[in-house]
Amino acid sequence: MGYADLIRRAWRTGRFAASVRSSGKKGAAGVRPGESRGSIRGEMEEIVRRESADALGFLAPRGEGIMKLAPFVKFREEKFGAVLFETRSEKVFTLNPTAADVVRELLAGASEGEIGERLKGRYSDPSGRLADEAKALVRQLRDKGLIAD
Repeated sequence: MGYADLIRRAWRTGRFAASVRSSGKKGAAGVRPGESRGSIRGEMEEIVRRESADALGFLAPRGEGIMKLAPFVKFREEKFGAVLFETRSEKVFTLNPTAADVVRELLAGASEGEIGERLKGRYSDPSGRLADEAKALVRQLRDKGLIAD
């Protein structure tokens, strides 16, 4: 069984092996025994989110009017949200978690009109402005040359 198979099995079953002392003291990794599983799972989930974001742009079907990142623009997830990096000008644009979700939806093939509806399932929107703000962000990204149709 290879490393990838072990990761898949651990992800599917939720069983992660970590060497942590059984006493109430912190182990070598600085984690208490009860916290090790959650810590490892959190790290694995972050790796999966970060690595799958790049794949979204390649896996999404491209039809007429479907937006994608402009050439020379890279999307990378971070703990605070995400960044868009324009490699030619070397400009970095930081995105909060909500803006990162908007870009993720674009990469997944959502149209400008669909993004607000998709985000309503994840965010509380008592003001009803989420869809309009998502559209405004898409316009800003297009104006800055970060996304293309």
